[in-house]
Amino acid sequence: MASLLALAKKWRTESAKTAPETVQPFGTITEFQVYPQLRYADVEGIGTVTIDQTGNMVGASPVERCTYRGETTWIPLELIRNIRLDPFVVPTEGKVGRPPKE
Repeated sequence: MASLLALAKKWRTESAKTAPETVQPFGTITEFQVYPQLRYADVEGIGTVTIDQTGNMVGASPVERCTYRGETTWIPLELIRNIRLDPFVVPTEGKVGRPPKE
């Protein structure tokens, strides 16, 4: 089972190696905004996550605050796919399916 925190740590470790030096440390959240309604998205290797905030992070902007199985962390938007307001995935053709089992 994949861990959201492990994914975030791996990404930060790899990205910090090539990040330019800045006044604020890499990974510092500089601004955030709470969404009025929860959003859902897919993170490869993790599954469907819940998103409740968006923000800016030194070294990676924008970022989304994601929660998966009790773990909450900021994930760069480049690692997030298919952001939506409904947790269920509706196929574009054929039968309506259920979300994948986790």
